[in-house]
Amino acid sequence: MLRRNKAGAIEIVDLDDPYHELGLAPGSSDAEVKVAWRRLSARWHPDRNNSVHALRKIQRINRALEMIRNARDEPEAETEDPASDAEKSTVEHTINLTLEEVVIGCIREVRGEVTENCAECSGSGLQRQATQCSECRGAGHIRQHLWFAWVSSKVECTACQGQGKTHQSCAACAASGKAPARKYRCRVSVAPGARAGDLLDVTARVQGSQRRHELALRVRVELQQHEFFTAEADGTLKCELPVDGFAWMANRWIEVPTPCGLQQMKLQRGHLNYRIKNAGLPWTSEAKAGDCIITVVPMFPQEFSQEQEAAIDRLAASNSGKAGTSAGDRMAAWTRLVDNWQDRRG
Repeated sequence: MLRRNKAGAIEIVDLDDPYHELGLAPGSSDAEVKVAWRRLSARWHPDRNNSVHALRKIQRINRALEMIRNARDEPEAETEDPASDAEKSTVEHTINLTLEEVVIGCIREVRGEVTENCAECSGSGLQRQATQCSECRGAGHIRQHLWFAWVSSKVECTACQGQGKTHQSCAACAASGKAPARKYRCRVSVAPGARAGDLLDVTARVQGSQRRHELALRVRVELQQHEFFTAEADGTLKCELPVDGFAWMANRWIEVPTPCGLQQMKLQRGHLNYRIKNAGLPWTSEAKAGDCIITVVPMFPQEFSQEQEAAIDRLAASNSGKAGTSAGDRMAAWTRLVDNWQDRRG
């Protein structure tokens, strides 16, 4: 608001909302405040705007900037926990687990770097305490000489935007607003049954810190794609396994992979799908492991060798001529039936 002093001049008193005066939301950053002030000053400066309200508007804009800066120059109350002098911050880290690690659990070592805001300037890159402007020596304005040396006018100091004080660059971070990157390291214990998307909260110690600095890590679990297993939502594992076709025909035993290692399984001629109980992932609601489903693909050669052809001939002859077996008796009956049919035709 405006009021006249005893001399009759108009002066600015405190505004109800300096942020609103600059078109900003409360808590806007220093950079946002500076950009808004420059934009409005260029629009409403009396040298550029002929409106009768220009002078009053530019005074309100400058007062809003002054109120915001004065409020930020005031030191904030600091609270400290006497039980601990540790500084804490939180970062996220991702670990990729294999399906084997999901089954048995594991311990992972996590390493990384963390970059935080400079403690001296709170990330602004400028010193907290303002100093007197060297251009205007704290006056907030400078004299601009016109054509004649004895004729001059006061103009706002551009170095401090008329405030009479400026914030120097922070020497601790070279005006970057960031502290040097520091490494952290810790061991993360992952229990059996971890799922993709699980979050584990652990505490890591930041290296190279004079004070005891603890880093709160939020570790996100992701699962690696397996070479031959695919996992279902209930923990069931599926695997497609090529097997020797002759071994499949002969009902032989083979070794099949599971997350816990190789396991013996007997092939059954005519069957392609096999279920191994509790050999999957521990994701079921009953806290038991899912099953492992093995789909076998019998593999036969595209062309038989001479040795294989001879062996097949021997097998065929022994099968068709062996009486007393179901296959031999059925083959012999079929042969007699065909012979009788052939005789009748002749």
